[in-house]
Amino acid sequence: MYDIVIKGAQIADGTGGGLFSADVALKDGRIARIGPEPGEAATVIDGTGQVLCPGFIDMHTHMDLELLRDKKPDAKIRQGVTTDLIGQDGLGAAPVSQGNRQLLADILSGLNGVIDDEKWTWGSFGEYLSALEKTGLPNNVAALLSQGPVRIEAMGMDERPPTERELDLQRALVREAMEEGAFGLSSGLIYPPCPYANRFELTELNREVTAFDGIFVVHQRDEGYYLSRSFDEVCEISRRSGARLHVSHLQAYGRVNWPVMDEVLAKADAFLDEGVKVTWDRYPYLAGCTTLTAVLPTWTFNEGTDALIQNLTDPAYRKKIHDDFALGLDVWHNRQISVGWDNIIVTAVRQDRNKWTEGLSCRAIADRQGKNPVDAVCDLLSDEKLAVTMISFYGSEDVLRRVLSHPCATVGSDGIYGGRPHPRLYGTYPKFLKEYVRERGTFTLAEAVRKITSFPAEILGLTDRGAVKEDYWADLVLFNPQTVGDRATYDDPEQYPEGISRVFVNGVEVADPDGASGKLPGKVLRKGK
Repeated sequence: MYDIVIKGAQIADGTGGGLFSADVALKDGRIARIGPEPGEAATVIDGTGQVLCPGFIDMHTHMDLELLRDKKPDAKIRQGVTTDLIGQDGLGAAPVSQGNRQLLADILSGLNGVIDDEKWTWGSFGEYLSALEKTGLPNNVAALLSQGPVRIEAMGMDERPPTERELDLQRALVREAMEEGAFGLSSGLIYPPCPYANRFELTELNREVTAFDGIFVVHQRDEGYYLSRSFDEVCEISRRSGARLHVSHLQAYGRVNWPVMDEVLAKADAFLDEGVKVTWDRYPYLAGCTTLTAVLPTWTFNEGTDALIQNLTDPAYRKKIHDDFALGLDVWHNRQISVGWDNIIVTAVRQDRNKWTEGLSCRAIADRQGKNPVDAVCDLLSDEKLAVTMISFYGSEDVLRRVLSHPCATVGSDGIYGGRPHPRLYGTYPKFLKEYVRERGTFTLAEAVRKITSFPAEILGLTDRGAVKEDYWADLVLFNPQTVGDRATYDDPEQYPEGISRVFVNGVEVADPDGASGKLPGKVLRKGK
């Protein structure tokens, strides 16, 4: 007897081929049979009028600490995500020694949230994966090793090239994490200490990644004025190291930089013609979300987070920051110029006295306080000990369409928890299916499903997930193609999507029409294991 049989659904199997009608039987966490009349089952689900497809694989997500909370998050599984790729932007939770734990926690706070001190029970990357397993997971997790913690362990927050000994230590940490199951190395070249690494250092670390057929996942050094030059840099790192390149949320930041994307996409095609691998992800929204510290010049972090929190209140130090904001985009990624303070919205703070800032632009916050926006931002960051998240509106619908339409593009939510989140946390995948299939017809349903299932599985090297095939793990989504869509908005973001009726992780139903089941069947996936 089977555990579950889903009857009468149209199957989008993840390969991009045409839909077909079949019954699908699940047994012991896997897809046991696909075909008519599979036999008896403990549970029979009627899929008539719906589509059954593989679970969505989110190639850019910030669940690293959220998954360790007692109350498990459900925003992702409710939109059909069955596997999250964590450790993004060079800012993951491991490795970390006792002496660096508070520094790393401070750096992660605006991006990955804050957990109680007693939950930081690991040191190595492998111990962190074990901690995730012990806590119980609603969906599967694949993890990247993050460059930031590696560099901190070797040389703190120093803004300089590493010594040979420090570089050897970093190489050893990368090699150890890859042996423990990391899927690759991530870097966020706007998030200190990551931008302090030059091309040589990043190439050397990625040589270790290449030895394990891992991927180099990177938030580029500049997504605006120097987007094209930054793309050249990461392509060259990939070319020299041999690591497969995956660019995080490929985008052109600010109207003045939108035309640069034509050049970048042409370079990507030329790079592919060389026989080198490059892919990227993107969320289907025109605004981004990250920590508010990203608006600061990167040099502000080079004394560490405790010093930065204090320095932000120092008048002489503050003047240096003001001086940088007077410089143009040819000098640094000055968001005051590229999008303007009116388009940078505070979405999450920790302290009750600052909750009034959530949902307001930096300009509006400054106006209420009678301050310059730079001063308002510095004061808020210092008071919140850097744990502030923002949304910035920067995008072009045409650029977004061209980026997502490319054969090398997949989807990543880049969802960040806390405060009033970006709607992509709740709506990315239903929005993609609604807008790019039903409304615009950019893709057939089968093509769109492939883009968010078997294609990211191929990028990661997952050989038994991402498709509806016999003996594959039963990560599945059942949805109505006529109604699937997002409900989350910027004003009201914590809204679950519609049209997704059931989600299965490793053969266990984790979401149904009434919501999340609370079951924890997720696994920590380890590359090559």
